[in-house]
Amino acid sequence: MKKIHVFLIACFVSVYTNTAFANFVADEDYLVLEKPVKTVTGDKVEVRELFWYYCPHCFNVEPLVENWLKKIPSSANFVRQPAVFSARWKDGAIFYYVLEQLGEVDRLHGALFDAIHLYQTPFLDQEDFVDWLVDRGVNEKRANDAFKSFSVRIKVNKSKLNTVKYKISGVPTFVVNGKYLVDTKHAGSEERLFEIVNYLIKEEAR
Repeated sequence: MKKIHVFLIACFVSVYTNTAFANFVADEDYLVLEKPVKTVTGDKVEVRELFWYYCPHCFNVEPLVENWLKKIPSSANFVRQPAVFSARWKDGAIFYYVLEQLGEVDRLHGALFDAIHLYQTPFLDQEDFVDWLVDRGVNEKRANDAFKSFSVRIKVNKSKLNTVKYKISGVPTFVVNGKYLVDTKHAGSEERLFEIVNYLIKEEAR
């Protein structure tokens, strides 16, 4: 009798899970891009986060992103991209690509969110940001060189163009395989956002 009960429970869980996945509906829970954008992750499903360091919603979702990355499906690769809607947003993109140029994203990405949102660090200009980096052990000359680098300038301009291509209206937004936009507005909650992302990864990996 116990085996039958276990079997029935297992079947119920399986049916419930599949039903939950089936309830994710295009243009209700997520949006479909009219024109897919080329991905950069090869055979892997690309999950691209568009964000802005000064966005409080991006700050709130960052711990969930980090937690999700610990168990990201093996069929997917994660890409961060700072969104650039205007000149004011450009600084956030510069900060990210400077960190990338310095090889400091893993160590300082979350710390930069904290500096802005928890400690209200102003970052009024390049000197402010370089001083912050130096306080965290980054060589001052390397930091200033990164700011002036051609690579950072090109990536910032590319981010501006890509922000237009994805036709997003705000951040954080997650783009799955260049085809689907997932945001909290449509997902309904930050937690459900990642359920939808995982569902779309599964669909694209088939």
